[in-house]
Amino acid sequence: MDARDVGLQAACPVVIAPRFGALPDMASGQRLVVAANGLFVQVKLDWLDCIRCLTAQSIGLPLPYGKVEERLRFTFGVLPIQLIERFIEAGRQWLPNEAAGALIYSRTRGGLRLALCEPLRCSPGRIDYRVPPMGADESLAVDLHTHGRAAAFWSADDDRDDCGIKVAGVFGRLHDARPDACFRLVINGLYRPLPHP
Repeated sequence: MDARDVGLQAACPVVIAPRFGALPDMASGQRLVVAANGLFVQVKLDWLDCIRCLTAQSIGLPLPYGKVEERLRFTFGVLPIQLIERFIEAGRQWLPNEAAGALIYSRTRGGLRLALCEPLRCSPGRIDYRVPPMGADESLAVDLHTHGRAAAFWSADDDRDDCGIKVAGVFGRLHDARPDACFRLVINGLYRPLPHP
């Protein structure tokens, strides 16, 4: 086999869901799982353990494999509302411009911290920013930004910018007493809506 294919398959292996046993544990990373009830992506990170179905229905071919259930677990539990409220307050200070921040997960502490992002360019309609430096035990878990006075929605720019694996959140109507928000799980171009915390 070509060495490049070996590398690609090592980075994102494909496993078969056992029919009679449990799905084998996995180390950090991503893999595809072929099951009787569809094709799934499984991701395991310090802060995330999830399995998401990639097919709308079963594959259509009766496969002699086991079934897999979707799951989504965050090591940190639910998003801390205090950090979300602090970010909203910081976003209000940037009005009418957009603002950006990050909830960074620490393996050592087992929790999240809020860090505001350095704007490289910002306006009422766009923000380009740099995520703050992180410690060796830290990783970006939640990417946050605002739409200033506009509504919260996923723009084409957001879809282009949201890559990798993270939770993304956008807040709009920051001038109102209760701004609106949208959250989604991002898995390498796959977007799944999440409830507003």
